[in-house]
Amino acid sequence: MNKKFGHLRKGIKQPQLDDFITASVIDTILTRKPGLLMAHFVDLDSMRHQYGVTSNEANEALKRHDNRLGELITATKKAGIFDESTFAILGDHYQINVNTILRLNILFAEQNWLTIDATNEIIEWEVYAKSCDGSSYIYIKNQALQNHVYEALNQLPGIEKVYTTSEIVHLGADSEATFMVEAIPGCYFMENVEGPLVEEVTDEKIGQPDYYRAVHGYHPDKKDYQTTLIVSGPGIKRGEEIDNAQLIDEAPTFAKILGFQMPNVEGKVISDLFEGE
Repeated sequence: MNKKFGHLRKGIKQPQLDDFITASVIDTILTRKPGLLMAHFVDLDSMRHQYGVTSNEANEALKRHDNRLGELITATKKAGIFDESTFAILGDHYQINVNTILRLNILFAEQNWLTIDATNEIIEWEVYAKSCDGSSYIYIKNQALQNHVYEALNQLPGIEKVYTTSEIVHLGADSEATFMVEAIPGCYFMENVEGPLVEEVTDEKIGQPDYYRAVHGYHPDKKDYQTTLIVSGPGIKRGEEIDNAQLIDEAPTFAKILGFQMPNVEGKVISDLFEGE
């Protein structure tokens, strides 16, 4: 594909990268008529990270995605597989606008819970924060520090909640973590040890690694933080809206569309999608 369409790319810059992906997918549809095809488009995600959730740049990316989808649908018609094709357009997350960075490992270094060298690399640690952007895992080697760390985290501005290990397990997150912290809307975490503990995101910083106008990685129950699933094809109801579903429902639902079952999973088939159900 790169030999055919690499001229469309400018490294991994958007929107050119997704234009390359679109050309590659169309070629695959026309030449292979695949039984299952999955493509990951990143244009909208990139624009929201850089400019914000409802920015003009993000809205223009959404229009580009709409045009790309139209091209893919046209390709299935040319390939003669449109009538038997089911289309599923989905996201795995939304985003929340941010303006403040929290570097928890700076706090841990100040408390002598981790050690950094002259190049700001962490060389050893008793307590370490692993960023997930809107949330962060906290790993503690020395469990004698657990209460001290918990108290320190709860005193920080910008932290909405501190989850314990049992709560983390219930959420389906990493059971090896001692704590998991959730940022308030507007804040997110970096795990590096360069810069201040709390830093404002300025226009000058955008474009540098890990500096964003919007991020994801928050608790899925955050307000106005839902993603999208649109399904169309044979046996799918037309014009119906379903109020709520979960990401884990998508796999068994897609399995049903493909003609098999996934009985031993947490999610369930979104039966309201289908005609006659």
